[in-house]
Amino acid sequence: MSTISIYRWSGEYFGFLNGNKFYDSNGKYLGWADDESRIWSSDGWFFGQIVNNNYVLRRVRMKEPKPRIPIAPSLPPVPPIPNIDQVPRAPKPGWRDALDEYT
Repeated sequence: MSTISIYRWSGEYFGFLNGNKFYDSNGKYLGWADDESRIWSSDGWFFGQIVNNNYVLRRVRMKEPKPRIPIAPSLPPVPPIPNIDQVPRAPKPGWRDALDEYT
């Protein structure tokens, strides 16, 4: 199963995708990714879109998709060694960092 590091748009390491499951940096299950690179929260609500393989953003004026039936987490994986932070990205007009909801 592949693991992909996820960063905030500002560059800080946030967590990872393990297969299609989405976790924070401590290995807490937050949701899942579908086949269209959309992230859904653990309770089934739309969270954001994977952008540039390592970021989760939301369109500012997007109509919210209907919630989905939640997917139960599997056994939590061992969190990978955190990667170094990335260079902050320039603002992307019409988008916001979906990870800003987490502190």
